Amino acid sequence: MINKIVKKLYIFFFINSFFIKIKKNYTNNFNYNFLNINFDNYENSKKIFLSNKYTKGKFLKDKDYNYHCFDWLQPAKKIGGSESVNSSKKLIFNWLNNHYSKNSFIWNTQITAKRLTNLIYYYDFYAISSDEKEKKLFYELILKHYLMLEAARKFDKIEEISIEVIKILILMRIIFNKNLNKILSELKTQLFKFIDTNGYHRGYNPSYQAEFINQLHEIKNILLYFNMNVYKEIYNQLDNMTSAFNNFFHKDGSIAFFNGSNNANDLKYKQIESLISDITPKKLDKIENGICIYSDKHKKVFFDIVAPTNKEINKNLHSGTLSLEMSSFGEKIITNCGSVEKRYGKKPEYLRYSAAHSTLIVDNTNISELSKNSYKRIPKKLSFSHEENDEEVNWIASHDGYKENFNRIIKRKLKIFKRKNFIIGEDSIILSKFNSKKIQYSIRFHLTPICSCLLSNNKKTVFIKTQKNQSWVFNAKSAINLEDSIYIKDGKTIEKTKQIVISNYADTSKIIEKWSLEKI
Repeated sequence: MINKIVKKLYIFFFINSFFIKIKKNYTNNFNYNFLNINFDNYENSKKIFLSNKYTKGKFLKDKDYNYHCFDWLQPAKKIGGSESVNSSKKLIFNWLNNHYSKNSFIWNTQITAKRLTNLIYYYDFYAISSDEKEKKLFYELILKHYLMLEAARKFDKIEEISIEVIKILILMRIIFNKNLNKILSELKTQLFKFIDTNGYHRGYNPSYQAEFINQLHEIKNILLYFNMNVYKEIYNQLDNMTSAFNNFFHKDGSIAFFNGSNNANDLKYKQIESLISDITPKKLDKIENGICIYSDKHKKVFFDIVAPTNKEINKNLHSGTLSLEMSSFGEKIITNCGSVEKRYGKKPEYLRYSAAHSTLIVDNTNISELSKNSYKRIPKKLSFSHEENDEEVNWIASHDGYKENFNRIIKRKLKIFKRKNFIIGEDSIILSKFNSKKIQYSIRFHLTPICSCLLSNNKKTVFIKTQKNQSWVFNAKSAINLEDSIYIKDGKTIEKTKQIVISNYADTSKIIEKWSLEKI
């Protein structure tokens, strides 16, 4: 509580002291736009701009996120014309006259940075025909945003500062002729903390990966435009992250579903993929942490072996340890359920649960205990080994996410045949300490909606037929159930689908469930 009060007082005095020094000079040129790819919802922003709703009154709900980010300035400029200019100014002045509290979500660093970025990137549109009085108001609004971010940055951990904040602060410091050394040093630290040795963003979400790459390209373009040195680390990490990102696409062209990703921005993902030419996708089938990926001419398999290391960076991780996805011949077959595309506010928590992933779950309990903005309990130990020969790849992984509450270790083995469309799996539940209590477990394999399936009479085989008439057979040693499931491909539409479930009870003995998936 004391820290929050100190922070607010510091920000107040910081802004006012600098405002007095700089505010008289409002002739700075803000005609800069380094926008690379816009990941915000363009259609929603367009609706906001064309609606009369936001021309008067206050708006304090999460659903008004795009309005407060000023994302509507992009469609406003695209529509063009004097009427659009006047409407944009009316929206800005109404927002300004509402004097939104600094304690509201409207002034958090994420939204403040987005709003400031749009105010700069579209300045040539909304302010170019303004008189000196209006330009002064715009200048003071821009300056206030900049100083708010500079002041807040001094209190936040580097892991809590988004790369979008770093980007706009670099640009604003250049505009106001401020020294860049410290902010560029923080960028270097961010690159080290947020990107692992495989080129993965440590959120292990393909969507985060794409947007981080996009912001890094904008930073590079800003520095190049002003004839400033672009650190070698920026070029290296653009190559590193892009070559990793290019692996995230399934055989049907969709992005893999891990830790909140979806295909709401699939066309933009393809743009990110092509930003750097001649980048060879990395071989990521032997990594020790992250999303392990096997790919050959016909099939692709993803395997979640993420070991969380930082509560700020990993705060949106899903409880999907050892989950897998698989695609083949242009169709995705085994999947996780996906996620709702929402930039701010509450997302459905159930999509983070272990049961929404193709993995093994004990007693209907999440592998990681999730909290609103992070997690409370995670696997403390996750091991992975890789074996390979000319015929097959073997992945063996285990985690102790159920050790504290159920005294169980979970182990998954996957054997992927290189020359056949055939995968053999083995899931084990191992006692870490004697416990006589029987517990239920379930192994879930969520299917995409393109799959129709039929359970055999002996309940140990599922026949799968895809939209393109592929035929697959899922076999298990134990009885199988077919249950309802959901699939969220585009981030908004919930589609009904099916899941294959192996369910039983574990006692004091080691449980081994064997299964296979083969194209016929």
